[in-house]
Amino acid sequence: MHKGIKKDIVTIIIFSLAAYPVVVMAAHFSQSYAIFQSRGPSLSPPRHLEIDERFLATPDGQRLYAWWLQTGDAKKTVLYFQANGTNISQKIFRIETFKEMGVNALLIDYRGYGKSTGRIKQEQHIYTDGQTAWNYLVDEKRIDQEDIIVWGRSLGGAVASEIARGKKIAALVLESTFLSLDTVARRQYWFLPTTRLLKYHFENGRKLKQVRAPVVIIHSMEDDYVPFSQARKLYEAASEPRYLIETTGSHIDSFDRQWAFFGSSANRSGNRQQVLFRVMESIGLDTSSPTRHTTRSD
Repeated sequence: MHKGIKKDIVTIIIFSLAAYPVVVMAAHFSQSYAIFQSRGPSLSPPRHLEIDERFLATPDGQRLYAWWLQTGDAKKTVLYFQANGTNISQKIFRIETFKEMGVNALLIDYRGYGKSTGRIKQEQHIYTDGQTAWNYLVDEKRIDQEDIIVWGRSLGGAVASEIARGKKIAALVLESTFLSLDTVARRQYWFLPTTRLLKYHFENGRKLKQVRAPVVIIHSMEDDYVPFSQARKLYEAASEPRYLIETTGSHIDSFDRQWAFFGSSANRSGNRQQVLFRVMESIGLDTSSPTRHTTRSD
């Protein structure tokens, strides 16, 4: 090998070894910003949805922006925890789905998201936000916990798993949720010592063993971020009754977005309405006469 090439290779190796600790330190100190991302302030809800805006006070002095949806005289209520990189004003399609399902719903912006104050600096913070929303339903709205469906999407599934354990709820729904954050980090950042670096773990699989309610897992076979294999492991960790509902589309496609079911070679779940009915049946809702929406703007 030419001496010049050898020298270049040695230089690259030395530089890489010197730079790696810097990369590791940067990853450690920036993980909160990477994991918890919101897209701008929440907007006011559309008038036709008749949403009641609220600010919920957390025990540690933060104010969480929340939307309350009252659907007629519905008995069941969904406590919904959203995914990362969004805020509740971007959930119009999900609000419409809850109306179609015939349930009430409470959605919150975690601290640092939308109009909520503060910032998530430790795992307990987001759990505190979730518990604050739960307390609002039980203590202020006087809703029986057995009538509450705790529902989380992606990151929100971690909050839902924490809030649901040990409680007598109607059901727990996990949508596009990971087994644990460690499993996601190892897959996405294989070149980093993620096990030692992570301050946040979100061990959802372990917590499912403490859930005393039906568990419904909704996951795409084509999820490009959280593999379907993690959904199957969540399913295996849950106690009966448990349900695994397969959908299609990428990680950012939710089951109630119609286009998630077109142009796919792995469509094992039929159309949106069939999936919606399967979800409703799994959590004990009446499927005889849901309000049908034929269009979506989101």
